[in-house]
Amino acid sequence: HCQLGVAVMVTNGDGVACEPCKDASGTDDAAVAAAAGAALGQALRALLAPGVAAVASGAVQMHAARGGFSAPLDEAYSTCRLDLASASPTLTFALAPYGPGAGRAHIGKYQTQLTEPFWRALVLASGIELDLRKCRGDNAHHIVEATFKSFARCLRATMDQMEGVDVVASSSLMATRAIPARAASKARSTKETTIDVVLDLDGAANSSAVSTGIDMLDELLAVIAAEAGIKLNVGARGDLWIDDHHTTEDVAITVGQVLAEALGDKAGCNRMGRAVATVAGGEDVDDVGGEAASGSGAAKSRDEAAGETATVAAAATVEVVMDLSNRPYLANGLQFRGEFVGDMSAEMIDHMFMSIATNGQMTVHIVEHSKGANDADLAAAAARAFGRCLRQCIAVDPRRAGAVASSKGTLSV
Repeated sequence: HCQLGVAVMVTNGDGVACEPCKDASGTDDAAVAAAAGAALGQALRALLAPGVAAVASGAVQMHAARGGFSAPLDEAYSTCRLDLASASPTLTFALAPYGPGAGRAHIGKYQTQLTEPFWRALVLASGIELDLRKCRGDNAHHIVEATFKSFARCLRATMDQMEGVDVVASSSLMATRAIPARAASKARSTKETTIDVVLDLDGAANSSAVSTGIDMLDELLAVIAAEAGIKLNVGARGDLWIDDHHTTEDVAITVGQVLAEALGDKAGCNRMGRAVATVAGGEDVDDVGGEAASGSGAAKSRDEAAGETATVAAAATVEVVMDLSNRPYLANGLQFRGEFVGDMSAEMIDHMFMSIATNGQMTVHIVEHSKGANDADLAAAAARAFGRCLRQCIAVDPRRAGAVASSKGTLSV
């Protein structure tokens, strides 16, 4: 997940190397965990030294050495934040309990209590500042796995920042060249709905067109397509004289199906992503006062600044964590206040995300951080974050050389 070659060898007191993939647990487990963390930390310090020196000299901005990432698994995800150029090594650690109640003491022969000493030794040896937290989940294996994946992804993303590498932007440029098509289409017709969907992962997002007869559904799908940077054309007719259920469900199912088909085996894809969107009054809060923020306008007055602060306080903020895992799962924390959002029933927004995630073979966590002033802003923030996250996941990283981003070597089994 970090796209690094890592080899860890443990030798006993006689200098004999332990045999890989063979249990050697015993009374020295704590010492082995600490030694492994320290060894990996020392190797990281050497690897990161040129970048850290560039930050110290001012050649690279300090914020480029800071990053965050959340790696999702079904039913669990953890968050990693780090500072590779920290003034002093610091670990903030909050993973326990490893499971419901008091949590599990062992995962196989592995002692869960050794997780923190491993990371503490790594931090002290590497000199970085590291924050590891469990966000959701009671499965001990998944908690630990998600934490290591979060760290690996966060480390790679932060190193890319320091080196000026933008995989998502590079993937957009690659789409203009001769690469295999990543597109799919599907038409389906039942007694309830008639639907046509065409999706192109590398197409022009501004040429998307969505018409379902439900204005809010049209808007949410259009926002997802725009933020994801994909071309999405949807035409649908359904039994709206009954309600919006069948149309919303069947459209979302079909969108998920063509997404999965267009992605194929996901070779070369970034696969995982995390994004946050904040919306107030139907607009990104980041765009409020954009002229002054970009340096092209005059300085804000005290009243203008106070107005923007109030806008942020009243905004809806949603975080989405996604993995193109081929393991369908949705944990949706959105809680709408009303029965309807525009002309769409609130419960069908959850159903829309569920149907896309399930049929798109995705693991998705949607986290509501603030409701905002109204449900429309909350729905818009969720759609924007979902689209931005999808954009990261579908980006093709040329460094993967067409390989699937999985330690198993495949996502198909």
